[in-house]
Amino acid sequence: MTYTISAPPHKKTKLDFKTLNFSKIIALLPLCLAAIYFFGIPALGIIVASVVTAVVTEFAIQTIFKQKITIGDGHAAMLGLMLALLIPPEAPIWIPIFAAFFAITIGKHVFGGIGSYIFNPVLVAWIFTRSAWASYMTPASIPHIGQFSDLILEHGAGLMVGVSPILLIGGVYLIYKRYIDWRVPLAFFATMIILPQTLLFVSGVMALVHEGSLNPLMYMSQMFALLSPSPELSYSMIGIVFFGILFLATDTATSPVTKKGRIVYGITCGLLVFIYGYFANYVDGLIYGIFLANCVASFIEMNTMPASFGTMSCAEKAYRRVMDKIPSSLKFEVVNNE
Repeated sequence: MTYTISAPPHKKTKLDFKTLNFSKIIALLPLCLAAIYFFGIPALGIIVASVVTAVVTEFAIQTIFKQKITIGDGHAAMLGLMLALLIPPEAPIWIPIFAAFFAITIGKHVFGGIGSYIFNPVLVAWIFTRSAWASYMTPASIPHIGQFSDLILEHGAGLMVGVSPILLIGGVYLIYKRYIDWRVPLAFFATMIILPQTLLFVSGVMALVHEGSLNPLMYMSQMFALLSPSPELSYSMIGIVFFGILFLATDTATSPVTKKGRIVYGITCGLLVFIYGYFANYVDGLIYGIFLANCVASFIEMNTMPASFGTMSCAEKAYRRVMDKIPSSLKFEVVNNE
């Protein structure tokens, strides 16, 4: 009998790795059906090619190296499906085949397999394929949310993931079921909302101060106008951004395990995606932003680990550093006369 030894406390749950992976696949099925309806047979071919290649590649690697066959847990199929949604439907069929092969071999198994990779295999494969064959991986159009109907069906979508942002609501269900933690998506989404509004408001206030308007009514009307939604939101609140918030950034192996670390990580993702998207576009910005956040995820985790019982808090450490720099002659001491 094999025993698993770990530090307490132990929390029992019915959630396992297989349930998590297939739950994500099920959550993405409505979006896949909408993409097939919108793009037709080419979209179906890319999805099937990517998923099948990912599963076959994992089976081959584990067979060759005499490892336990784990294709039944759905992880390879999930990676293949997520990768297919990020490939333009106009791409030749060998693009998703190569990308899925690269994701499983280099992105996943070279780093040690499940739970050992430091970069999301989907991002690794997409960035390499995008860099190698930019003409095939460049979407035909960059969508933006101009009206509410675009949330239901985005006719300007260049990728399958951007066809219907509202169909990514399955990711919210995963948060409700506690299959993924809410801290990363919430911090990520809040940052994406707050940054454009803050930038618009600050730039508007600086313009008003520079103009030196003395009319109070005109000044107040302009201030209220600055509180309206930023035009940048129409380009940032698209399908691929919601996909990154709910599915890519929440990958358990590439995000911190600490509660504070997940909040910091979510803010980092939102900040990097906003910077890249503001100066370029949010399709590439989402991928590169989360990939760069993966680079600092371990650093964030190590610096947000809870202190051991009995150790000084951050405030106590700061107080002790300040007190150590004060000369002893200036300190107040308590004299105990017994």
